[in-house]
Amino acid sequence: MTKQNYKDYKDFLQDDRFIFWRLTDDCDLKEEWDAFIVHHPALKQEFEKALREFSKIRLNKDDLSDVEYACLQQRIRKSVSLAERKKRRLRMVQYAAAAACIALLAGFSIYFLNSVPEETGSTFHELIVGENLEEKDIFLVTGSGTMSFSKDIYVQIDKTGSATVREADGGKSTQLAADHAMMNKIVVPYGKRSQLELSDGTKVWINSGSALEFPATFTGKSRTVHLAGEMYVEVAKEEQRPFLIQTSGLRIKVYGTKFNVSAYQDQDAPQSVVLVEGSVGVKTASQAETFLVPNEMLTYHNAQVAKKQVNVSAYVSWKDGYLVLQQTPIADVLKQMERYYNLSFDIQNYIDLQAKTCTGKIYLSDDLDNVMATISLLSSTKYTRDDKKIYIDTNPLK
Repeated sequence: MTKQNYKDYKDFLQDDRFIFWRLTDDCDLKEEWDAFIVHHPALKQEFEKALREFSKIRLNKDDLSDVEYACLQQRIRKSVSLAERKKRRLRMVQYAAAAACIALLAGFSIYFLNSVPEETGSTFHELIVGENLEEKDIFLVTGSGTMSFSKDIYVQIDKTGSATVREADGGKSTQLAADHAMMNKIVVPYGKRSQLELSDGTKVWINSGSALEFPATFTGKSRTVHLAGEMYVEVAKEEQRPFLIQTSGLRIKVYGTKFNVSAYQDQDAPQSVVLVEGSVGVKTASQAETFLVPNEMLTYHNAQVAKKQVNVSAYVSWKDGYLVLQQTPIADVLKQMERYYNLSFDIQNYIDLQAKTCTGKIYLSDDLDNVMATISLLSSTKYTRDDKKIYIDTNPLK
């Protein structure tokens, strides 16, 4: 077994052989993985973390009706049978088929059912049609001018306001001079993400389809940035100088904390603040300041403010490369996929999608087919792809 491209525990969780070993306790594979760790001791810690994460799998049969469960079992038998016919040539397809089918019962994000060929002549019922759109660059506007980047970027601003920009995956590094007389802006299109460290040490994760305005250095009695879109923030603590985030509807006041802000320019979507730790105050144009404590979420929609307790991991895990879904409507999941992967789904005429939900965990792989196959497994739908077109059958078991 070769090292391949393992960097952290998530790479093991997306590996066919690792998944099949943990699901079946295959003796031959155990010997292979034991030998692998002996030869790659630097990966031992991440490997052990992957084992711990995989052990959190819980069976999820209760989320399926008896009819759906019976149909699922039939799909499993069919998938394994098809793989068995080709096992001399495609042994790993058998692993993948078994792993993917069991994954639906476990509520866990394993991606491989699509690897098994389907019989011809099948028909769809209700189709959701999506399209993979053309990629766009990230734009960074500073006093040095406007620069574009085809990869995700990490921007670090020092205390003097000078910026270092590094592209992901070992891409180029660029130095930019400071301009204290103007606001800088980073525009992250759908399909991209970026990180930013501000001059005060505040760390920001910027999600797809977002724009953030920020100064080279903070002056005056507050530290103010402007957001359209979504970001996760770890604010550097300064007792005498609060951190302020301004969106189109919210003014968020922070002294030192970790939280997520979602303020996409979508009239149908509420703006929200989810607090991980610390405390924040949120004010709207028409209402007094509302304070949050950890594990609380404030939403603002149609001039109305609401507050409730939430599992924060469902709202902040995107920054770590995965999504936690808890009875999440598939329509909401597809909206997240649109932003994260630069897709466009036609879901306006599918009101019943709110009744079809997903529960589980999706690792946001670079391979879109893996992710869409996971969604189809977790939501009991069927996914196919033809070049840039994506088709989701919402009733594959009927």
